[in-house]
Amino acid sequence: MRYAINSSFSRPHPSIIDQYKNLPVADIGDALGRNAALPAALRPLGTARMLGTAYTVNLPASQNLLLYYAVDNARPGDVLVVSCAAYEDRAVCGEIMAHLALRRGLAGFVIDGAVRDARALSELPFPVYARAVTPNGPYKDACGEVNVPVAIGSVVIAPGDIIVADDDGIVAVRAAEAETVAARAREITDEGKEKLRRIEEGGTPDFSWLYEKLDKSGCVIRDGR
Repeated sequence: MRYAINSSFSRPHPSIIDQYKNLPVADIGDALGRNAALPAALRPLGTARMLGTAYTVNLPASQNLLLYYAVDNARPGDVLVVSCAAYEDRAVCGEIMAHLALRRGLAGFVIDGAVRDARALSELPFPVYARAVTPNGPYKDACGEVNVPVAIGSVVIAPGDIIVADDDGIVAVRAAEAETVAARAREITDEGKEKLRRIEEGGTPDFSWLYEKLDKSGCVIRDGR
């Protein structure tokens, strides 16, 4: 890895990001093909709901020098998406950096690695997702990259992607498809609400599709008596 800092990138218009404010991450994931979530190991330490624009950082394991640069240069509404090679035995940030990011209007941290000061982070009104917690602090000796595509598990996140998170997990949406995905996710949300309404009223969902699939698959339903 080398030093590579891209100081600027294209961000989606705020009106596009706003379309995701009330959309469940599960419905967004369904709209993206049900295979778009970041690793389930990334969990919130406190506040779960997060929405913003990806500001990416690629760090060598155990190093956080360029994370300071990112906090100092990211814009309000940005989410710092930090790849640490999923290294869990040395934290790259904690309470102080999260407080600074909160004061500067950043929208959250996604750390594919470890953090520390877990109790303080859990009480802060600032979303921090991480893979692990450890008291071991970071080093500031190695290089890294800022605002380049980063891999978090099997998902590649580019600067400017829309990051949405809630208690179910995290998804990233490409800016170019953001409006289409938001519209489809809203349809899925509305369909889910309608199913719940029918169930609450004592009805039942239409399961004809289930029995059609079973019939086409050659499934035989036997009388167990």
